[in-house]
Amino acid sequence: MPLSTDSPTVPTACGCGEPAGRGMTFGERFAFFSQAVKRIIGAPDYETYLARHRQIHPEVPPMSEKEFFRFAMDRRYSKASPRCC
Repeated sequence: MPLSTDSPTVPTACGCGEPAGRGMTFGERFAFFSQAVKRIIGAPDYETYLARHRQIHPEVPPMSEKEFFRFAMDRRYSKASPRCC
């Protein structure tokens, strides 16, 4: 005999709490695709930086988008380690 519960569970597509049958809007799909491409090519994500900065250092003002991009590019390409290419 199956157990009954007070609240039925709704299967989720990604474990984020959204019902599995809900489709993404065009804007949500574009944002998801854009973030995926940025991660693949290694481009810095300013929005992610802002969210994390607010959580960890709320008392310190964040870098501007231009400063963040320059910092990320300098950090990525100024490594002094030996490279094969």
